Amino acid sequence: MTVLQIVRESFSMLSKRHKWMLAAITAIQMATGALDLAGVLILGLVTVLSVIAVSGEALPTSVQNLVDRLGWTGVEPISIAGWLCLIAGCALVLKTVVNALLARQTLRFLANRQASLSGELTAGLFRRPLLEVMSRASQDLNFLLTVGAQAATVGVLGAASAATADVALLAILGLGLTAVDPVVTIFTVLFYAILAVGLQRTMAQRVSRLGFENTFVDIESYVKIGEALSSYREVTVSDRRGLYVERIQGLRWQSARVSAETQFMSAVPKYVFDVGLVVGAIALGVSQFLLKDTVAAVGVVAIFVVAGSRILPALMRLQGASLEIRRSEAPAMKVFELARDLEPDSDHTLSLGVTNPIEIRSRLKAGFPDFHPAIEVEDVWLSYEGSDVPAVAGVTFYLPEGASLALVGSTGAGKSTLADLILGVVVPDSGLARLGGVSPGEAVTKWPGGIAYVPQEVSLANGTVRENVSLGLPREAVDDQWVWEALERAHLATYLRDFRDGLETPIGENGMRISGGQRQRLGIARALYTKPRLLVLDEATSALDAETEQAIAQTMQDLEGQVTTVTIAHRLATVRHCDLVLYLEAGQVIGRGTFADVREQSPAFDHQAQLLGL
Repeated sequence: MTVLQIVRESFSMLSKRHKWMLAAITAIQMATGALDLAGVLILGLVTVLSVIAVSGEALPTSVQNLVDRLGWTGVEPISIAGWLCLIAGCALVLKTVVNALLARQTLRFLANRQASLSGELTAGLFRRPLLEVMSRASQDLNFLLTVGAQAATVGVLGAASAATADVALLAILGLGLTAVDPVVTIFTVLFYAILAVGLQRTMAQRVSRLGFENTFVDIESYVKIGEALSSYREVTVSDRRGLYVERIQGLRWQSARVSAETQFMSAVPKYVFDVGLVVGAIALGVSQFLLKDTVAAVGVVAIFVVAGSRILPALMRLQGASLEIRRSEAPAMKVFELARDLEPDSDHTLSLGVTNPIEIRSRLKAGFPDFHPAIEVEDVWLSYEGSDVPAVAGVTFYLPEGASLALVGSTGAGKSTLADLILGVVVPDSGLARLGGVSPGEAVTKWPGGIAYVPQEVSLANGTVRENVSLGLPREAVDDQWVWEALERAHLATYLRDFRDGLETPIGENGMRISGGQRQRLGIARALYTKPRLLVLDEATSALDAETEQAIAQTMQDLEGQVTTVTIAHRLATVRHCDLVLYLEAGQVIGRGTFADVREQSPAFDHQAQLLGL
C-alpha cells in the first residue's frame, strides 16, 4: 500500500463527526503557516536594515516605501530593525505555542480514538460465534487490540495530520518567497525537494520492511512466552526451559536489532538536512554575492537561512511522518483486516448484554420465572472449516424442561460441538436449536444468567475466589451470600473458610495456588452462582476424586426437576440416571433413550458399560 492508501484506510475508520474534528484541527495547524511566512520575511527585512545601518547606505526604494506606509519615516534603520525583530520573534513564538497546543489536542483526540477503536474491535470480536473467535491466535488479538489499534490511529493519523500541516507550511513559505525572489525560491524548492525525494525513495521500503519484521517478531515473542508459561510443568520436567529461553532471547535480540535500525533510520533525515542547509547556504551565498550588490545578497541569503530554519524542521517532520506511517503499516493493515472481518452480520452477531451493575443484580435477584428451558434441536448440521466430514450430522431431539440429557460417545464423536450448538456459541450450517422456544442467542439475551456452562478445563483469572465465581461481574453486582451458596454446592466452602481467606483467597494465574480438583469445583460454583435454569457440564467432574464426584453428582440430582441439565461424560456411571441419553458416533446419533435403551441399541456402548462393571 502507498502512504496515501494507508492514511485513507485509517481515516475511513473514524466516524463522520470525528473526521470533521480531525480535519478542523489540521486546518488550524495549516493556517499557522502564515505566521512562519511573516516571521521569515520580517527577519529578512531586519537583516537588510541592519546591513544598511552599518554601511550608511540609503534604503532601497521598495524598503523605503514599506517604511513610509508603516509610518516610520525618519526613524533610524537600526530602530526599525529592532522593532521588526521583536514582531518577528512574537510571530514565530506564537506559531510555536499554537502548534504545541494543537499537537497536544490532536494527540489526545487520537488517543481517545485509539481507545474507542480498541473497544469497538473488542465488542465486534465478542459478538462473533466461538469458531470465528477461536480461529484467531490469542497473541494476534492481544497485539491488534493494543499495539495495532494505536498504530492505526495515533501512528498513522497523527503522522498524517502533522504532515498535512507541514506541507501547508512549505506551500505558504514557497508562495511568499516567490514574491520576494522567484529565482531563489525555485532554487530553494528544488534543492530541498531533491533531498526529500531522495531520502524517501532510499528509506521508505526499508522502513516498511522493518515495520513488518517488528510486528512479526513482537507477535512471535508473545506466542513463545505464553507457550512457555502455559506449559511450564511439561517444559520443566522435559528439561526444555533452556530451549525456550534461547528462542525468546533470540527473538528479543532480533527485536532489538530492528528497533535500533528503525531509530537510526528516523535520525538520518536530520543529518542529511543539516548538511544540506550548510551546502545550500554556501552555494546560494557565492552566487548572490557574484551577481548582486552586498545589501541585496545579504538579504537573500538571510531569507534563505531563516526560511531554511523553518523549512528544515518541517521537512524533517514530514520525512519522519512518512517513516512513522510506514512503520505503522504492518500492524495497521492487520487492524484494517480485522475491522473488515468484524463488520456487523445480523445472521452471526451476538448481543453483548447488560453492563449496568444495578440492573444486573436486580435481574439475577428476580430469577427467571418466565424461562422454561426445554431444548429443541431439529436436523442440525455443522462442518468445521477445512473438513469434509460433518462434526454434527442431522441431529434431532427434544428435552422437556427440568429433564436431564447425557451426551456420550468416543472422543471426536461430536458431543462438545453439539453442546456448543445448544449454547449458541456455535452457529449451525443448517437446522436450528431452541431454548425455551427461542434461539440460544435470544435466550442468553433475554435471561442472562439463566444458562450456565462448566467446561472440562476451567479457565480462571488471576484474582480472588469471589472474582472467579462471579466471572466478570462488577463488585457492586456481586452477592457474597450467593457466592457462598454456590461454593457450598460445589463442596469448596468448608476448605475456604477453615484453611484459606474465604472469598478473598487469591488463586493465582489460572488457579495455580489451588489443586486441579479445586479448580474444577470453582468452575462448578461459578456456573451455580446465578442459580441457572439450564446447566451444561462438559466432563465437569473428570478431575475430582471419587468422593467429591459423588457429592457433586448428588448436588446435580438435587436440582432434578428444577434445572434442565446437559452432561457430557466419559464416566458412564455419572449419567446412568439421566432421562435421555444420546450416543454419538461421527456426529450422528446412533442410540437414544434411557441408559438401558441405549445399551440395547448400541453394542459398542453396551461393551463400554460392561468394561466399567455397569
